[in-house]
Parts: sequence; structure tokens; C-alpha cells
Amino acid sequence: MNTVAIVSTTGGAGRSTLTAELASLLAQRKHPALALECDPANVLGFHFGMREIPEDGLGAYLDAPTPGAWARAGQRSDDDVLFVPWGSGGAPAALANAAPDWLGRLLAQVDLPPRGVTLIDCARWPSPLADQAIAAADLVLVLAPAQPETCLTLRRLADALTAQGKTARYVATRLQPARQLHVDIVALLQAMLGQDMLPYHVHDDSSVAEALARSESFCRSTPHSQAAHDMNGLASWLSAWLEAATQESRP
Repeated sequence: MNTVAIVSTTGGAGRSTLTAELASLLAQRKHPALALECDPANVLGFHFGMREIPEDGLGAYLDAPTPGAWARAGQRSDDDVLFVPWGSGGAPAALANAAPDWLGRLLAQVDLPPRGVTLIDCARWPSPLADQAIAAADLVLVLAPAQPETCLTLRRLADALTAQGKTARYVATRLQPARQLHVDIVALLQAMLGQDMLPYHVHDDSSVAEALARSESFCRSTPHSQAAHDMNGLASWLSAWLEAATQESRP
């Protein structure tokens, strides 16, 4: 099993949306998928049809570290994705006193097949929860929305990932090609990141918000939209990365 942390340095980058859609698309490509919410904002659950914040979840483990309790909060979506919400637990005191590797130790208990993948929707970086997800990840997928704040904050994260020896790839999101500023920002990011920036830019698309309002996956409800096309390209790249990583891990 491989673990992918989905990270950003700014709000509104699309972390929860991409986590949910990638999990569904990878499940369609026969990768057993676990979507894990490591963010007290509890946004990811809405992409899987939840309307209320559950009591149990990953956050409850921090309040009372009972073995297996967090996993029992898991739910399976209609498209065969296993989803574990954050829930209502995880008080600030519990977060402050948590072990530095608690998330990695929990994920070591997950028994997914070799082609399986855990996708972590984590809180905005820098934060202790984002650091936990990055430490546990085999691949860090950094979302870089086409906005000036990204240019001001992304270099620090990129340097931190390099210092930790992490494999990282970067994806431009919320792109509007008709806006020259967005085009310029993407060009700047490409010059900064080189080959680590993937060519699969995720465009700003009204179908995303409309699908979420209907509790639907936009890749299923509007398969010919630009955003669905972008996500399928990204999912195909990630599927190929998972296959290569699985081959490398075999004795």
C-alpha cells in the first residue's frame, strides 16, 4: 500500500475535492482506495454524501487512543471508496500532546492490497496535522492554486519537502486561462518547480460546485467537463505511479 498526502499552503486550493475525486477514479482503475480526513474542518465527508459531522473518526483517536476505534468509523461509498472522517474529536490539547508519528503508526495497521492507496486530505500547511500527513506519505501531492499567495508561500514548503527527502509533485488548480495573471502564475511555478510540476492543471469549473450541491461526483455527473478531463489525466498519472511503486516494493 502507498500513501499520498494532498497538501496546500493556501485555503481554497481544492484539497478535499481532489481527494474525493481521485479516490473514486483510482477505485475505478482497480486500486483499492482509502480516503482519510486529517482535517478538523470536516469538509471531505460532504463529498461522500455526509450531511452531519459524525462523533467518531480519526479525531476521536487522539482524544482516546483505543486500538481500532478510528477504523470502525469508516464508511464505504457507492463507488467502493473506504472513507474515514475526522469527526468531532481531536481537541486542541489532544493535538498538542499527540506523538510525532501517530498518524504513520495508525496507517501501518491498515491492510490494503499491494495496489491499494491511502489518500490523506490534510489541513493547510504549515500545521501539525499537515506535518503528520507528510511524514506518513510516500508521495506528497501539492496543490498550487493560480493566485499570488501561492507564489509567496510555496517555496518554503518545497524546500521543507526537499530537506525531508520527500517525493513531491505539484498540480496547478483553480486555473482560468482567460486571465493573464493565472497564466503568468503557472509559468512562474513551472520555472520554479521544473519537472516536479505535473502537466495536469485543474481548471476552475462551475460543474464542481454544482455537483457538490447535489452530493454527486463531478467526474460522474459531468464526465465531459474540463475539470473531469483534468482529473482523469491526473488519476491516470497517479495510477501509473502506484503501479511503478508497487513493482519496486516487490522482492
